[in-house]
Order: sequence, then C-alpha cells, then structure tokens
Amino acid sequence: MAVKKKTLSFDEDLWAAVERRAREAETTPSAYVNELVARSERLYRGLQAVSDWESEHGALTADQLDWADRALADAQREAADDEPADSGGSSNA
Repeated sequence: MAVKKKTLSFDEDLWAAVERRAREAETTPSAYVNELVARSERLYRGLQAVSDWESEHGALTADQLDWADRALADAQREAADDEPADSGGSSNA
C-alpha cells in the first residue's frame, strides 16, 4: 500500500483518545486513524449506495429495514465468532 505522509492538527483531548485507543488496539496512532478514516469512507459509500437505490426505487420499507437489521446483526455475530479469543477486540477500532 502506498503511503502519503501529511501533517494534521488535532484537539489535544481528541489526540489523547487516539493514542489511548491505539495502545489498546496494539497499533500506532497513524494506523488507528487510518483505519477510522477507512471505516468512515466505507460507511459513507454504503449510505450513498442506499440513497442512490432509494432515489431509483423509493424509500426502503419497514420490513426491508427490519430484514437489514437482522442480517447485519447476524453478520456481526458471525464476525465476532470468527475472531480469535485473544484479539482484544482490536478490530473494532
């Protein structure tokens, strides 16, 4: 993976939280922030895809949203079951 080095400014309390969370995840602050931005981007793209779909097909129904909630909960349970016991939840950065 290509890396682009940049200088960023953070609120002191926020940076302290980044450092703390990175330590808990046994990673670097840079890697931790990178993962947060990557997750944010995936979330944004997913929300945009839903918005695009709704623009074409209409709003999702309550039944469709309930199904999606159940599917997501099932996927999260399966992912948690697949995590090694000693992972410490670091993938939930």
